[in-house]
Amino acid sequence: MRWSEAVGLKPESVRDDQVSIEWKLYELRGRFYRGRPKDGSIRLADLPPFLAELVADHLRAASGRRCTCTGTEAPWCEGGRYAFVGPEGGHFRRSAYGARFLRPAADGWYPAREKRSAAPVLTDAAFPFPGRPVPPWPAAIPGEPFAPPSGRGVIRLASDARIGRCPCCGRTSRRRLDGALVSHNAAGGQCQGSGQPPAEDAAPTSWLPVLARLTPHGLRHGHQTWMEEAGISDLLRSERMGHEVPGMRGIYGHVSPAMRADLKAMLQERWETSLRERGYRLARSFQPSTLCWPPSASPPPRSAPTWLPESDTTKGGDLDGILFARC
Repeated sequence: MRWSEAVGLKPESVRDDQVSIEWKLYELRGRFYRGRPKDGSIRLADLPPFLAELVADHLRAASGRRCTCTGTEAPWCEGGRYAFVGPEGGHFRRSAYGARFLRPAADGWYPAREKRSAAPVLTDAAFPFPGRPVPPWPAAIPGEPFAPPSGRGVIRLASDARIGRCPCCGRTSRRRLDGALVSHNAAGGQCQGSGQPPAEDAAPTSWLPVLARLTPHGLRHGHQTWMEEAGISDLLRSERMGHEVPGMRGIYGHVSPAMRADLKAMLQERWETSLRERGYRLARSFQPSTLCWPPSASPPPRSAPTWLPESDTTKGGDLDGILFARC
């Protein structure tokens, strides 16, 4: 799917293991208008079992969510239910989504914005892989001393002799003479962490980049390559991507149920293979144990440690800041 087609997808367009791509939402001058897909490429897109289940779970969880558009005339969006909207009901905007979600996940860095410098993405390694996200810290500079940030509005990830992290609300509070946390409020009342010892320090680690410089459109390139590698019919490939097959082949050729079954089986196999490899490499991975690599099976080949100088909390790739991918 194209970006505008995903943003404009209606819940009723998801039908079991297929998605009917009939509309798009295109952003223009801060507003969204509803129109037909590029070049009129209305089509069906098949979903492999794992993806059909994920999409169905998402739609159930977001069943009451509506967009906040207030357009009064076509083709501007007049509000309604969409499959993918933000927590506050707004449509995802390409630039904001890239800066807040895609770039940090793909690159391992929050991009620089106005007065804010680029910062590495951090997670707490005490939680199952890939860890729980924690507030970013400024990047360390090789050869210079580094101290965790502090100050008003900064969430601490480590305690000291004067201040500690509450094990219940996660906020920073002063410590009593006996080391316990002073009484403090949370959620409109006294926090249960009052008078308790501080929580253990977080174990911040750098987020390993998924694929540097990845873009939503780049996912379409990768998907097309997967289908070509698997020998999927060019008729189905073109239909799925929203393209036309030129010439007589496009007139007389037709997509068959067998072609669709082959495509779904290929995508399902790629998903399950990736989970098995992830389960083997990272035993603490947060995934169903039934999909982990079988202990009796031969493990996949293990790669050598990978140097990721641009994903660590350092700039410049100095040896002090090397981060090795866990294999």
